[in-house]
Amino acid sequence: MRNFTANTIIKYLRKVLQEIDNVYIDSGLKNAYLLKKYLEYYEMTDENSPKLVLLSMLKDIGTFYSDNSVPRENHAYAAASSYTFLKYCSPLGDAARPLMFYKARYVEGMVDEDDPSYMDYYYGLLMTLINQVILYNYMEYSFDEITALIKADTKSQFHPDQVRKLLRMLKKDEEVLEKLNSTSSLYVYETTRYISQANYTDEELMGFIETTNYVFEFHNHETLAHTVTTAEIAKYIAHKFRLTEERIEEIYIAGLVHDIGKIRIPVNILTSPNRLEGHELEIMQQHVVYTKEILQGNFSDGVIAIASNHHERVDGSGYPNHLVAKDLSIGDKIIQVSDVASALYSKRSYKNAYDEDEIIEELEREAKDNKLDDRVVNKFIDNCDEIIKIAKEREEAVLGKYQKMKDQYAKLIQNEQLNEFFDETDDSVDFIDRKKP
Repeated sequence: MRNFTANTIIKYLRKVLQEIDNVYIDSGLKNAYLLKKYLEYYEMTDENSPKLVLLSMLKDIGTFYSDNSVPRENHAYAAASSYTFLKYCSPLGDAARPLMFYKARYVEGMVDEDDPSYMDYYYGLLMTLINQVILYNYMEYSFDEITALIKADTKSQFHPDQVRKLLRMLKKDEEVLEKLNSTSSLYVYETTRYISQANYTDEELMGFIETTNYVFEFHNHETLAHTVTTAEIAKYIAHKFRLTEERIEEIYIAGLVHDIGKIRIPVNILTSPNRLEGHELEIMQQHVVYTKEILQGNFSDGVIAIASNHHERVDGSGYPNHLVAKDLSIGDKIIQVSDVASALYSKRSYKNAYDEDEIIEELEREAKDNKLDDRVVNKFIDNCDEIIKIAKEREEAVLGKYQKMKDQYAKLIQNEQLNEFFDETDDSVDFIDRKKP
């Protein structure tokens, strides 16, 4: 039995994004659903359509992964941020190109139909139009009112053929808007199921797990480095125990997601320059409970158990359940050692990184005090040089992607040609707290 499927990974991605900004991911799902219906209605689907629909769901990711450093009202900056994030920090890569034109204006002849980027422009404009329809629907306008508003909107300069087609489809298929207006989440099920039908490789699906870490860890590169190095150390040690490939994968995934519960912990506690004590420590320790809640229904029971038990200790002094050695699997014990080793290896807000000798000394002490499993600690010590080398390479690769994304974003927003596609005098309403007047 696999530890995940395409469907569960997409559900997990959506769940993590909802933890960050529920309103924007809700609007993204509605946009994705409407794009899916449009592609099906006009028989425009192909093997790339599920990823295009996924892109529509993630269209605003650049405005909320960045801790408000990207202004939502500047459409060129927001588009550049979403595009560069998904290009460099997700498996979508160049498939994210339509987002360069999300919320751009349509100008006839701006992009020649023979130009290789024309379809990117076309789909970016289509997402823009759909977004406006969803906004009006969210504001509780009727279909007739939406039709009148879209046709009267000369400011946004929508693609006229797309306007005709979208309104025609909505008029013919009344069920589309009805589903979006109902309390049922049927459209969510339809959309995520459709997105999951893409021919994803295992590497791509693993990449989407990493994407959730990039989104969450934007405020603290140290925790991003810790997450990936924990997973790499755990995978290496699991191989040394000659576990099955399925079990190794289970442990590796648990390493990638073990701290996702921190998404619910206040940033001032996560980035505190001091070691946590008292009430703040109690709040931080809740992250393992939150991790289990977030992972539930998206991964195998083994992944969930290992990720949730990374702060347990073999003598029962850990948390949250004070499990002892006989209650802990080999995967639990591996992730515990890997988590501690990575925490020592990584620089934190309250400490500098430890060198190899210091890491070994601390792990030996923890094993002697019956906190960590001595067999696992010995596997780490016996292979310490190789493990640290691999962890460092992985850390550099992940942080390198993040830095490349930031560098390309900085270049893109200075691109005069791209900025010509946007009208930055726009004063349209946003999804937050907006209702029909």
